[in-house]
Amino acid sequence: MISDDPRLESLRNRLSSSPYDRRAFELVRFRDDPHDDVVHGLVSAAIALDAKARDSLRSGLDDESLETLRLFAIRRMVQARRRASAYLVDEAIDGYALLTNVADVPWETWLKATLCIARFLGRDLDSLGRRFTGAASAPAGGRFAVAVESMNRVEGLMQCHVAEVSTSYGTGFVETIVVRDTTYYGAIYGPPPQADNVVQYRPTTNLAQLAVSLADALDATGDLRTGPIVHAELAALYFSLVVPTSYVSTNGCLSFYVDATASDQTFTVFVAELTDDVDPTSLATSVDPEGQACVVDDRRLVLLTSPPSFEVGAEDVVDLGRFAELARQALIDTAASRWMAR
Repeated sequence: MISDDPRLESLRNRLSSSPYDRRAFELVRFRDDPHDDVVHGLVSAAIALDAKARDSLRSGLDDESLETLRLFAIRRMVQARRRASAYLVDEAIDGYALLTNVADVPWETWLKATLCIARFLGRDLDSLGRRFTGAASAPAGGRFAVAVESMNRVEGLMQCHVAEVSTSYGTGFVETIVVRDTTYYGAIYGPPPQADNVVQYRPTTNLAQLAVSLADALDATGDLRTGPIVHAELAALYFSLVVPTSYVSTNGCLSFYVDATASDQTFTVFVAELTDDVDPTSLATSVDPEGQACVVDDRRLVLLTSPPSFEVGAEDVVDLGRFAELARQALIDTAASRWMAR
């Protein structure tokens, strides 16, 4: 039952009305945001409540508030890594502790990545467990103990399905894709009958910097607005009939979406480092120039593609050819940028 305590109602309302803007979801081109401190103040006030009041607050949080808390915790993890601050790890843990249900916490990705960084900074994981358990729901507290125990088998961030990258913006992160076996209905913590399909992100070039350079160049046109850079797969359907499988084989692929500021037109950008057995030139020449543009160098590929529209009266397909030179220049500017994912 949700309490009508005015303190709790005020906290709920302030959390619900304090969402992050879209730039805050960008973890590669990570920027500090004054809104982090606003949310931190709300989290600290909630943590200071007694257990009964905290449970009542938690039970009344809406989906937008839960997203705000999750993003706050992830952003505090990034800041902890960038500033080498164990205090920011504690604040990330507090954010996770306020989430309503066990399923709301990204246990296998960002939570474990936070523990990885905490360990790197010399933070005792058992004391973090006590901090989390003291503020979280009982089921979540039990699940946190499982996460801490599992860290004995985790050697680095890639095992958390999170990759650390370094660009002109500093240290950033991408969550890597895992295709899980969703048909499994066995024990909650038991292994699935088939291994998860982990999409690799192990480029030998600084793919994140290529994505950043191109995204910044597109933003600088003044006509376009780019979204967060995320891990992706490069679908074979973009390349006519030259790829016999569902996806192009890559050492890593990132993508971001682009909106035109003066219209409803949108397109998606993929940047990828191809494996040695894939010919970049054959891919580039196989794309349909209607609604697509592709440029390559010896191992890297940039694909710009707009979705088809079947609506009556829809605007013409975006002319992506005019942005190809920006992609080509980004390839040139980052040609000497080597990298090994960590």
